[in-house]
Amino acid sequence: MPSRRTFLSSWPAVGTTAIATVAILVHTGMLVADIVLFTAYVVVLVGLPGVFTWRLLLQGFHTGNRKPPTWFEDLSLGTIFGFGIQLPVYLVGLAIGAPLIVVSLPILVVVLSVPKFGRRVWTLPTGRVDWRVSWGLSAVSIYGLAWLATNVFPFRPMRLSAAKTPSIDETFHQALIGELSHHVPPKIPFLLDTRLDYHWFVHAQLATARWVTGIDSVVMLRQLLPTLALILTVAGLAAVALRLTRRSVTAVLAPAILVVGGFTLIGPHFDASTFSEPFMSKRYVSSPSETYGVMMSMPALLLILEVWRPRRPARKLTWLALIIALFALSGSKATYMPIFLCGAIAVWLFQLVTRRRIDKTASALVVIFFAVTLFAQIVLFGGQSGAMALDPFQTIKAALTSANVKISPIAALAMTMTLLISWLLYGVGAVGLLRRGRWRDRRVIWLAVSVAAGVTVPFLLFRSGLSQMWFQRSVAELVVLLSVWGVARLLPNPLPRRRAVTLGAAAAAAGLVAFVASSYVESLREMPRHATLGALVLTVLTPFAIVAVFLLIRYLPQGRRLSWSRPSLAMLVAILLGLSLTNVYALTYDIVTNRTFNTGQFAALFTPGGVDAATYIKDHSSPDDIVATNVHCAKPNAPRCDNRNFWVSAYTERRIVIEGWGYTAITNADSEPGIANARIPTPYPERLAINDAAFQDPTPETVGRLVDTYGVKWLFVSKEYPADVQGLSSLTSMLTKRFNNDHYAVFEVNE
Repeated sequence: MPSRRTFLSSWPAVGTTAIATVAILVHTGMLVADIVLFTAYVVVLVGLPGVFTWRLLLQGFHTGNRKPPTWFEDLSLGTIFGFGIQLPVYLVGLAIGAPLIVVSLPILVVVLSVPKFGRRVWTLPTGRVDWRVSWGLSAVSIYGLAWLATNVFPFRPMRLSAAKTPSIDETFHQALIGELSHHVPPKIPFLLDTRLDYHWFVHAQLATARWVTGIDSVVMLRQLLPTLALILTVAGLAAVALRLTRRSVTAVLAPAILVVGGFTLIGPHFDASTFSEPFMSKRYVSSPSETYGVMMSMPALLLILEVWRPRRPARKLTWLALIIALFALSGSKATYMPIFLCGAIAVWLFQLVTRRRIDKTASALVVIFFAVTLFAQIVLFGGQSGAMALDPFQTIKAALTSANVKISPIAALAMTMTLLISWLLYGVGAVGLLRRGRWRDRRVIWLAVSVAAGVTVPFLLFRSGLSQMWFQRSVAELVVLLSVWGVARLLPNPLPRRRAVTLGAAAAAAGLVAFVASSYVESLREMPRHATLGALVLTVLTPFAIVAVFLLIRYLPQGRRLSWSRPSLAMLVAILLGLSLTNVYALTYDIVTNRTFNTGQFAALFTPGGVDAATYIKDHSSPDDIVATNVHCAKPNAPRCDNRNFWVSAYTERRIVIEGWGYTAITNADSEPGIANARIPTPYPERLAINDAAFQDPTPETVGRLVDTYGVKWLFVSKEYPADVQGLSSLTSMLTKRFNNDHYAVFEVNE
């Protein structure tokens, strides 16, 4: 029956997810027209070329396996792969003055689909995904979006009131999008002629989308990118888990574990975004490079695990696809490559020591990872370390300070264990890989060592901006893959419905108990966003207590040696994994009780009229025009200058002689212990003096020197900062006032 066939297909789940996504976005301020336009862009200009190329390069997956990939795998990973295909085309087009050249990609795919080889790409044998998997992924995606709509989007409303301005980080990313909308190779837009040492691929990608769709970059930063990345990450991780384990249950379990998040008993409303939450947190939105990087890691992970697969040499086109995926990932989030390299070296050494032979696959991967790491470090980062230095356990001290816990040896130990538990507890399923020597599998070793490398970095290295934490966050999906692979080894195949219900009920009960305990702990203190030493200790002891009770129950009644039977171990794993469900209960409770969130507001970066003044320059100037401004610090008249001021370059989309100088390698190189990077003085004091002299003491000489030295075409003046606006207005032979309001003025330099 057609109706029954449709019901048992993936389409109802896909439709439900689409409707729920639109409803959530519209509820939080998005326009339906923008949602439809952006979706069309992703499907046609990213998905179509990406899926075609993915299937073209990986035809062997479809013809050489008993179980060919599903359309679900090809659509999810192919679409992600499409971003890596599109980006270099956009950059070349931008370099030659034709950024819209990317629209040729789907046209090219349509043309190539006409010949026989093109038709073959679309008609390769393709498997079907279990309809239950589709509904499971739909539930995970909707939960993740509901979490964002409750915990993140209210802090970043689409329409800011006059009293609110964007965050510092948002204006930084917005400035980079503006830079990559007009210039390649890109430079720091808020500090003229300064190299851009940053993973900027996501900004170029958003610039591409803006060129095609006309959607404002702020809209994409605040909601469209997080939403798209979440859905594709859920689908992509499910595809990787399905291919790795060949078990449908893991395709749902893997993204569910990642999205639900880490476990602590500090409290359901404790701010875990900075230290203890690996994936779903406010950092997920505030750092687009991490959001984009996690998504972009999915094709690379699948291909790495494929070339490691035993007794099945990878084809040359598989290696080519892997290299493309790795280069696309390298500029998305640079933390992945060193981690992957450590894992590959470990496999190479293990094979050499245990089998006394050089593993060719391991050797090839070591070379590739090293080459891509070198590319990222030299081409993208200019060999800079970002001022990250060896400072063991400084991260623990910072975490205790952030949680308002008095620093002591016991507190440091408790925080260390709490972080490890929140980062690694959902990897407990990996215990199943210890059975029957599965741990010797090259894929297991690579995953495990890569995880260890990523988790170790925050304990050894430190940077004022806490960049060391991105290494830990970058291995979250690797922890999940290890865990679900082990779970697949513990569960019978096929999994009886009764067993599944029993394990699910145990996990749900564990999560409920954890939520009640966490809520009680939180009620004992006045500030939910702070922690106590007791909460840290309780978090640490709970998993160990569960294991101890489990062993006691298993051992005493039998009066014999402990038996690690598969069902029993699976039950223990289910309970430990279920502890993280406290996050699901917390979200449900907050929604049901209509809990009011104090959205607060970011410190004001500018006064009313600032965007209008900056936009005037954008609308009346060339992208190559240089702007000078007297705005340098995040706050006027502050005792110490916060060098993270980027909003002028963000809204003018022009390069500034010297605005702020934070978040740059040249500034971070001057960092000193105990001094926040945001307080570091300018690396260009002479430039700052020349710039400010033109604003504070405007004469033909001071203004002329600024204009002649740096090729300035526009002056952007904030009346909140030191400036002689009347003096500037009097220089009619040199300057023409083009814009003026209560707080800002814009002058154009006469030809």
